Amino acid sequence: MRNIKGRSLIVTFALIVGGIAVIPSIGGATTENCYVFTSNYNSDTISIIDPITYTVDINIATAAGQPSGLSLSPDGETLYVAERDGDHVEIFDVATKTSTGTIPIGTASSATNDVVTSPNGGIAGVVKTNWGASTIEIIDLTTNAVTGSVPIPVDAINAAFTPDGTEIWVNSVDSGTVGVVDIATLTASSFNITHSNPGGPYTGTTGIRFSPAGDFAYVGNAADGRISVVDTSTFAEITTITIGHEPGAMDFSPDGTKALVVIGPTKSIGFIDTNTHTLSTTFDVTTLGFDFPNEAVFSLDGSQVIFSASDGDDKVVFFNVASSTVDGAVTVPQGSNKIADVVCRSLEVPTPTPTPTPIPTPTPTTYIFSELLDKWIDWADCEADDDGDGVVNCNDYFPSDYGLSEKPEGAEATDTPGYTG
Repeated sequence: MRNIKGRSLIVTFALIVGGIAVIPSIGGATTENCYVFTSNYNSDTISIIDPITYTVDINIATAAGQPSGLSLSPDGETLYVAERDGDHVEIFDVATKTSTGTIPIGTASSATNDVVTSPNGGIAGVVKTNWGASTIEIIDLTTNAVTGSVPIPVDAINAAFTPDGTEIWVNSVDSGTVGVVDIATLTASSFNITHSNPGGPYTGTTGIRFSPAGDFAYVGNAADGRISVVDTSTFAEITTITIGHEPGAMDFSPDGTKALVVIGPTKSIGFIDTNTHTLSTTFDVTTLGFDFPNEAVFSLDGSQVIFSASDGDDKVVFFNVASSTVDGAVTVPQGSNKIADVVCRSLEVPTPTPTPTPIPTPTPTTYIFSELLDKWIDWADCEADDDGDGVVNCNDYFPSDYGLSEKPEGAEATDTPGYTG
């Protein structure tokens, strides 16, 4: 991984459950919570950030050092973190904010750099970098076990699922090649983009991001400071976008009309018009009081850009796009690398057992009749159609609208006669 150990700021984010602008709430059998997760590479921790109050909820030590890429399960309930030192993926339960175990991935000669979960559910892909023999490891998310290994034609550190979940694209650290893993067949192929310096160390393709519709992808090119726009159905390069310096992290706005790119050498973040595929505007993060921008994503409503930077401490910054001001900034432990999926999920919680509503005991109504009766009515007395209406009932014995009842249990013959119904 390029210059990782030399950098002091390495972070990964995943915004889950509820979106930036949604206040946590209870609704039915689900609860919506807003979280930003960061993997803090140099401090061997992950952080959980509340993006409503702009505070750190908790910092959690990882099982091994150098936590890097991270991704959420499709239901948003489980976080997977790639950890280079342990060559494994660690599993975190989102609801309890605890580690539930690890999945072994690599060997002493390899490095587990990234993990991506399929938008279709069921599996995750893991970048196992083993120079000259790198692979994508397939994890069954039901059993949390590796079920397949696909050799890839590049040495990669980053991966991305296509929006339809049919392919995993991976970068190349030293060439203008993009590796493509077909999920149905578990086979790999590749294609090339415009690249001016093939073979140089860490001068290859960088990040890969897909448009929300999945019709094209942006592939960063470290060698010549451009982004290649690639047709995802044909792998043909549509055009290139001149950035001027190595393009860093990229992301698309929720509506797909613009994209962002981190431009590290100029300490800025650029915005791209995706209709024309041109760099339209940039903002310098130093004017906001920060330095060393590294990774960035849009909030789910597109109103904010969340990026990692430094102001002496390592920060996660929430930048308001409309006002060009900072809504909040959170200090995290040392380290900030790349951004994982930005998704919104509802966490299932136990449905409370409702307290039964007591059924009130009806209060008997005592009816006072206009004619004095000197005995209890017995149902046996209600057997003649005395009023000639063709219906035999107690109203024949004593005409009334009250539906008379027979003598209450326990009533004595000496009790004053009465009729309760």
